[in-house]
Amino acid sequence: MVSESALLHDASPTGEGWIALLYLALLAVGTLTAVLLLRVGLRHPIAWHSRTTVVQNRPLTWRDSGILLALILTLLATTVGISWLLKHPTPIVLLLLESLLLDAAGLAVLGGYLRLRGIGWDAAFGLSGGAFVRSMRLGLIFYLAILPFVFFSSLIYQGILTANGYPPTLQDVAMLLTADNPFWLRIYLIFLAVVLAPVFEECVFRGIVFPLLARRWGIGAGIFISSLAFAAIHAHLPSLIPLCVVAVGFAMGYLYSGSLWVPITMHALFNAVNLGLLLMIRD
Repeated sequence: MVSESALLHDASPTGEGWIALLYLALLAVGTLTAVLLLRVGLRHPIAWHSRTTVVQNRPLTWRDSGILLALILTLLATTVGISWLLKHPTPIVLLLLESLLLDAAGLAVLGGYLRLRGIGWDAAFGLSGGAFVRSMRLGLIFYLAILPFVFFSSLIYQGILTANGYPPTLQDVAMLLTADNPFWLRIYLIFLAVVLAPVFEECVFRGIVFPLLARRWGIGAGIFISSLAFAAIHAHLPSLIPLCVVAVGFAMGYLYSGSLWVPITMHALFNAVNLGLLLMIRD
C-alpha cells in the first residue's frame, strides 16, 4: 500500500500544479454556480413549505424506521463479529466485508422491507425512473454549488486542528482506494465509492433518518442532526466538519427536489472527484 506521506508528498511539482489548477477551476465554477443559484432564489422565492411537507410526509413511520435501522445495525454487528472471528484481517478484507455485509446487504434488506410493506421506492424516497435524468442535472448543479462552502469550511477547520496539534490526515478508505490492488479489485472499489456507498448511505441518512427527525423536531434540526450523524459515522476527526457541511448540501438537494436521486448524484460526484484527484496525485 502507498503510504500517506508518499501519497501526499511524493507527487511531482508539475503534477501537483495541474491538480491544484484543476481543483481551482472546479472551485471557480462552483462559486459561480452558487452565486447564480442565490440570484435565482432571490428573484423567484422557493416554496420551501410545500417541499418541506413532501419530506415530512414520507410513508415510513417511526416503527418502520426503527425496524430498518435495527436491521442495519444488526448487519453492522455481524460485520464486526466476522472481522473479530477472522483475527486481524487486512484493511482491504475489512472494507470488502463492510461493503458486502452492510452496503449491499443493507440495500437488499431495505428493498425487501419496502416490498413487504407495499411501499414503492418512489413513495419512500422519490426514486422514480422519470425523475432520474432531471435529478442528475440538479445533482450536478447542487454539487458544484456546495464546493466553495466545503472548501472554506475545511480550510478553517483544518487550520484550527493544526493549531491544536491535530495535523490533517486522509481517511483510511482513501488510502485503500489508492493502494496497489489487482485490477478487478480497483474496479470494485471504484464501484463501491461511486455507486454502492452513495446509494446506501443516502437511503439511510437522507431517506430514513432525515425525514424522521424533520417530522419530530422540524426541518432545521433534521438537517443538522442527520448531517452530524453522517459525518460522525465516518469516524475521522479531520473530516468531521467538511463532511457535515457536505451532508447539509445533500439534505438541501433532497429537500429542494423531493428525490433522493439528487443527493445520490451529489454524493457520487463528491466521491468520484476526490478519488480521481487522489489517484492523480498517486500516479
